[in-house]
Amino acid sequence: MPAFEAIGGMPYWIDLSSSDPRKSSYFYSKLLGWEISQDRDDSAYRIARKDGLPVAGIIPQSGAMPDTWVTYFLADDIEADRAQAETSGGRALGEPTEVQLGTMAVLADATGGLFGLIEPAGEDSFVAAGEPGTAVWHELTATTDFSGAIDFYNALFDWEIVALGNDDYGYATAMQDGAAFAGLRDAQGHFPPQVPSFWQSFLGVADVDYAARRAVELGGEVIREPFDSEFGRLTIIADSTGATVTLCEVEEPVDEAQLNESDDILGL
Repeated sequence: MPAFEAIGGMPYWIDLSSSDPRKSSYFYSKLLGWEISQDRDDSAYRIARKDGLPVAGIIPQSGAMPDTWVTYFLADDIEADRAQAETSGGRALGEPTEVQLGTMAVLADATGGLFGLIEPAGEDSFVAAGEPGTAVWHELTATTDFSGAIDFYNALFDWEIVALGNDDYGYATAMQDGAAFAGLRDAQGHFPPQVPSFWQSFLGVADVDYAARRAVELGGEVIREPFDSEFGRLTIIADSTGATVTLCEVEEPVDEAQLNESDDILGL
């Protein structure tokens, strides 16, 4: 599985805050083929790996919040980014914590959306993504103030944001070198006023229809049956402890070692 180098402000990591980490670990190990182990012998933090590369974390849920996935963005200087987020109307939710991967902090943006910052422990900033068993897309659903959300993340990360959309909704993408790496959806009026904005990370699977059936067998629930979208075939599920996640059908990677010189690579 290849790993891609990220730059500051790009999605880098995902964590599941779970009321039952053992149950969550079993669910995702069977659904996505993750190998999950403790961060350290004295740590409650679990790291999920796919083909040996770290792809996600599972941490015991704390407080009155429901089980949820949190998207983390790469921070070049986590303290400076936390300060900028608060200056831009966001809130730091507790102090940064240290794990094997580095320093992590959870915040809320100016529209109430939960997100995280991570400053890796090492010099390299590589992330596994885009394949079955990894995160393939990250999207903010802005339930209250779409333009305010764009302003917040532009001020925090200096994103290049391109507005899209149609008659039904507004949409914008964050770009790097001409490629989109995250989306922001205008959902004002589509949720009750007390629902804050929220980030979703789409997890890749080879077969969405099979994954939806398998999720139910493992104790989850299908919130939205598989459907075709501009991103491909998707389904929205609740996992075995109630955390919501979107599954996105993506192709299995091509094993370059198995290619012959005569193979038509463009036709694969």
